[in-house]
Amino acid sequence: MKIAFPHKLLVSMLALLVLVTTNSFAIEKHFCGERLIDTSVFAELEKCPGCLDAKDNIPSESECCKDVVDVLEGQDITTVKKIDDLDVDQQVFLMAFGNAFFLLFQPESKSPENSLQYDPPTISFDLQSCYQVYLI
Repeated sequence: MKIAFPHKLLVSMLALLVLVTTNSFAIEKHFCGERLIDTSVFAELEKCPGCLDAKDNIPSESECCKDVVDVLEGQDITTVKKIDDLDVDQQVFLMAFGNAFFLLFQPESKSPENSLQYDPPTISFDLQSCYQVYLI
């Protein structure tokens, strides 16, 4: 039970890592002159007032304003490796390491606690009279 939380945490972190590395997204930046006005990852950029026309708030092509888009591309091809692709030495090491690692988390076997209070079996018949052996 103590292993359950770290195991779930590790699995969640690995799943998040795969998700982040395989997705791509764009970061948009709006500059007015040399000054950064707005940065956006998923939403629409907020333009500066000098870049908008007076009527209908339509963006105009102003010389001082520019939009920069940085695209962070994710991994397109994920490679799947099989254990058969490894050398024999690597396979032996991997199996030995895996077995040794997972044996660390096995519960220890305990000696029986009732061995100190052992009751001998009950005798259903008298052995001395059965074998005719009597103490003098």
